[in-house]
Amino acid sequence: MQKVATIQQILKQFSWGRVETDGTFAEPIIRAYFGVLGAEGYGYWSTPSSSNPHLTHSAIPSMDSALAVPAAAGYQHGYQLLQPQHLDDETGWKLEKRLIPKLIFDAGRAPAINTDGSVVDWDSWYRWRKLPKDSPAALLMHYPLTVYQLLVHVLGVTSPTRNSARSRQTLNVHYLGAEVELNTLPLFSELALLLPYTDINLTFFGTAVHQIVKLGKGTSLAIKATHHQAVYNYASPPSCGGGKLNIYLHGDHENWDPRLPTLLNNIPDAIVAPNAGLLSYPAWQFVILYCHAENTPFAVTEYAEQSAEVQREAFPQIVAAAMPSLSKGMSPEDMANMVRSREYPIQINPFQRPGQRCLGSTRLPNVPNGFTMRVVGNDLDTAKKTQVPVIQEEQDQMKTSSGSLDTQALLNTVEKLSLNSLD
Repeated sequence: MQKVATIQQILKQFSWGRVETDGTFAEPIIRAYFGVLGAEGYGYWSTPSSSNPHLTHSAIPSMDSALAVPAAAGYQHGYQLLQPQHLDDETGWKLEKRLIPKLIFDAGRAPAINTDGSVVDWDSWYRWRKLPKDSPAALLMHYPLTVYQLLVHVLGVTSPTRNSARSRQTLNVHYLGAEVELNTLPLFSELALLLPYTDINLTFFGTAVHQIVKLGKGTSLAIKATHHQAVYNYASPPSCGGGKLNIYLHGDHENWDPRLPTLLNNIPDAIVAPNAGLLSYPAWQFVILYCHAENTPFAVTEYAEQSAEVQREAFPQIVAAAMPSLSKGMSPEDMANMVRSREYPIQINPFQRPGQRCLGSTRLPNVPNGFTMRVVGNDLDTAKKTQVPVIQEEQDQMKTSSGSLDTQALLNTVEKLSLNSLD
């Protein structure tokens, strides 16, 4: 019940944050109040249905409401990318100017440089952006700010305090499963504002990405993806640290593939996936195994904490099931890395979309981008403080008298992880 109260408190800080009698948040009503409820023609707010933002592989039940918007015939996530240019602040947000987190600033109006890392939740972000709490910006900004949370506080691959004008950082991030976010690409510019002196290359993958790139023609933004060009660029003002963002779309394949980083010469520093549902689709197993094998930082969000907990219990079994085939091409050291103990911490996301989803009888917290989970951390660095003694102990137990790792001992460890004895 404590987490239910926390979820509700995140919503109640906004003037529009009403908790219904069943504990849910009627987001369509708020969108309708601000005049941004609908499909094409609603700028950044465009969705195929207010009650179901997922175009493909949808498992979310529809919401019975007079304000529910049916899926629009012919609607395509990212349809704005079929135009020759992106929307600006006003045409994208379609709100009063005072409610918009602008990207183009008048002299002296840019936010303060975020070198103290003080932006940690919605309250601090609204204050930093000088927005009133009656702005509904959080209903969309949870997408880019969740990426910020994953990169900085979950994976630790970067930080607003890490870089400087003399020592910039280039960060390659793969964003998997993008759908409705494709209508909001300029909003990810927030990453450049929040991360001074950082150059971010953000590549989107997914079925919706594949579909919109195929539709790109002529002078459309989407056609740039076929030439491996960025479809969106942003540079924050020098006073904010001059962070840069380049967004790419990978349209050649519907799903991310472990071979792509090498084939594209685009090795990710981190992989993120919002509202992932890692046990829902078989393709996720390849991502999980790749990141475990390569120690690639990988973090996701889930609607419900219980979903994340079930996934966490399944990861060792996924690895164990794959080891008989993977081990044929692995050194004993690589095998030991695959089966070693790992932690998969789950936390409430302070940048979740405010408000409980409408899911009938469900009362446990269930929120878009509600909970973060680190699947694979930057382990070889962080383990020096916490995990190395454990890893070393595990490897010592697997060594032969000659000091080399015993392959059979590793396979025995895999057998224990697989839980076959319980079948």
